[in-house]
Amino acid sequence: MNIYMIGDSTMKFNNFYTYPQTGWGQVLNLFCKEDVLVFDYAENGRSTKSFIDEKRFDTVINKMQKGDFLICQFGHNDEKIQDPKRYTTPFDTYTKNLKYFADEVEKKGCHIVFATSITRHQFKDGKCINSHGDYPLAMLKFAKENNYTCIDLNTLTIDLYTKLGEEKTKSFHMIFDKNIYPIYPDGKDDHSHLVYEGAVNIAKIFVTEILKTNDLIKSCFIDLNEKYEIDYAMLKD
Repeated sequence: MNIYMIGDSTMKFNNFYTYPQTGWGQVLNLFCKEDVLVFDYAENGRSTKSFIDEKRFDTVINKMQKGDFLICQFGHNDEKIQDPKRYTTPFDTYTKNLKYFADEVEKKGCHIVFATSITRHQFKDGKCINSHGDYPLAMLKFAKENNYTCIDLNTLTIDLYTKLGEEKTKSFHMIFDKNIYPIYPDGKDDHSHLVYEGAVNIAKIFVTEILKTNDLIKSCFIDLNEKYEIDYAMLKD
């Protein structure tokens, strides 16, 4: 079984040149069964509009085969009103683009699942706040009206961040001092993009919620409540 992923930088597969940035799609394979392959086509800075206009979605849909799965998470960049190449309106062009993705996936005999945008690390009065306007609501509304599964990562991550607190959840993001990573000599104060710890936590949330549904994609993931036998003697040096 194959899972394809389309979305923005919070989902993206990163290489050495952007380390330690890590998208949650990059670590989703940690939660997959052994016969499942994950192909992460998410890209920095893309919205539903630019992902379509740049023919990135064409690349994905042309690779997909009957029975494959696609996970779609957009919204971070659809809200960039100052950029006409990316901006969409929540209940109009954004929703129309989601429908386009869904229709094309279904034509291929494949299955689509949606996920609202993960939260940014933004707090007010001790609580993490929604920074994505109506885009999460628009995706949830579209999915409900058309019988698609949508995991509300926006609300789930807001709740998690509020529970853990502002200081603890800094470790989920590209927030670090100077001279820790060679390619970031000046450090970073990036409250949007994830590092490995944050990515694993987001992927775990997604899988945990999917396993509560009856969606076909749940068959791709390991049962997080199942106890696995580990031969610790073989782990010794």
